[in-house]
Amino acid sequence: MTITLKQLEAFVAVAQTGSFSAAAQIVHVSQPALTSMIQKLERQLGLTLFDRDSRGSTVTTAGRELFPAIQRILVELNETVASVINSTTPRGGTVSIACIPSIAASFMPPLIASFERVHPQIRIVMKDAMTENRGIIDMLRSGQIDYGIASPSQESSDLQFRLLFEDELVALVAHAAAASKDHSITWSQLAAHPLIGMSYESYVRQMVDKAFAQIGVSKRPYTQVSLITTAVGMVKAGLGVTVLPSTAARVCNLEGIHLLSLTEPAMRRRMGFIYRSMTSLSPAAKHFMNFVEAAQRLA
Repeated sequence: MTITLKQLEAFVAVAQTGSFSAAAQIVHVSQPALTSMIQKLERQLGLTLFDRDSRGSTVTTAGRELFPAIQRILVELNETVASVINSTTPRGGTVSIACIPSIAASFMPPLIASFERVHPQIRIVMKDAMTENRGIIDMLRSGQIDYGIASPSQESSDLQFRLLFEDELVALVAHAAAASKDHSITWSQLAAHPLIGMSYESYVRQMVDKAFAQIGVSKRPYTQVSLITTAVGMVKAGLGVTVLPSTAARVCNLEGIHLLSLTEPAMRRRMGFIYRSMTSLSPAAKHFMNFVEAAQRLA
């Protein structure tokens, strides 16, 4: 038994107006078509819904019992459709994103503030992923977020990467260990210092290992840490040097630290959107992505 939405609308219209001709105008069908819909509905239900006479149509006892439930179904359906339409247009909805901590602390907050001033009906929910790409990929695959902002992942063929910007890797050296005239340092020179490395899961750590491999140096960190703030604190204490992306370094308190460009080779971290290949983004999520890309082009 398949009852159509049009049949339910026809039933409610006749019940409210007491007239098949008036109901036909409301439902936008001819009167014979509406009569046919009601008759089919009665056959499907095995019930008489209306008593018909020369004065019009009167709802039967069975019809009166059905009316509130059918009316509620139609109201809830209309409300649901309106809610879905609102959430799938740039006028409204929620966009969930995850970023690595340095991007969450520096790059994203002013963009979110600017976007929400222009689009107050779109809510941006940002999560910072302490385990960099691994945490973001887990959140993507579990459906917790629409997309992440991080470095490209080599292991994930089911994910797409969309470049936003690149930033250089820089060395953080305590003032006491660097001449004031120094503005850059080579990786060979850096290898002479104790290295405070980021954890193995870190994309930056992978880049550091790659840079040392390119110059034929096997460099083991003096120690390794998970948090940028820990690495910076250890550099300040004179325990060694560390390597960070420039965007990450500049959100830290660098008092007592010299920031040096790394050369031979120069290394640049790629940052961008990561999202699921087979999942369509909502209009709100697409709109925010386009906004971020436009803002970055103007930066």
